[in-house]
Amino acid sequence: MILSRKINLIVVLFTVLLVSSCHKITRSGIDEGIMKYEITYLEDKANNPLISLLPSHLDMHFKNNSVLLCVEGWMGIFESAFIKQAETGEFITTLKIMNKKYYYKSDTVEGFMGDTKYLNLEFSFDEEVKQILDYDCKHAKVFVPSNNVTFDLYYTTDISVEEPNKNTVFEEVPGVLMEFQVEMNGIPMHLIATELTEKEIPDDDFYIPSGYKEVEKQEVDTIFSSIM
Repeated sequence: MILSRKINLIVVLFTVLLVSSCHKITRSGIDEGIMKYEITYLEDKANNPLISLLPSHLDMHFKNNSVLLCVEGWMGIFESAFIKQAETGEFITTLKIMNKKYYYKSDTVEGFMGDTKYLNLEFSFDEEVKQILDYDCKHAKVFVPSNNVTFDLYYTTDISVEEPNKNTVFEEVPGVLMEFQVEMNGIPMHLIATELTEKEIPDDDFYIPSGYKEVEKQEVDTIFSSIM
């Protein structure tokens, strides 16, 4: 179903970045702030109208090993966030569709990557360097055997993050992802970091917002079906 497809696409995107950001980020004293990624969909909107409803950027808030990833789409009708709460070790997913607000908790992100086609990636690392946000980012050519896709990936080791891509399909990459590509349900998307701002992040950003109802993940799936 179209709605489930949209949600699954965002879940995969969140998972890659959430697991990549589960440790404190530091550069020249920056250990609290917001990273913004621009999302470009690598498919013609004329051939897939779904793309026009999907988010154009993703914001990552980080502080003291807690991470919040948030997107908004469908002209503000849809909002979703992933929270990695350092204090409790929980992963929290929040979803708001119009006036309906839900969340569910888990103690792992395993399984969220199950729908992606980007499995068993092959990496070719070289000496190419590209500047992204004043970082000298290293390059890798990535090959996806399952659908014969090749793309460029850039990462930095100048941001101090321990095992930044552990438990993701990019686990072999020894740095923070700054430009890369993922695919979900046949829709490839390109992400690039466009802004890193040092600023004080409220602790409340990493807790469940008021007015949200706790449900099981299976119930969220049922809610999507009933909305359709």
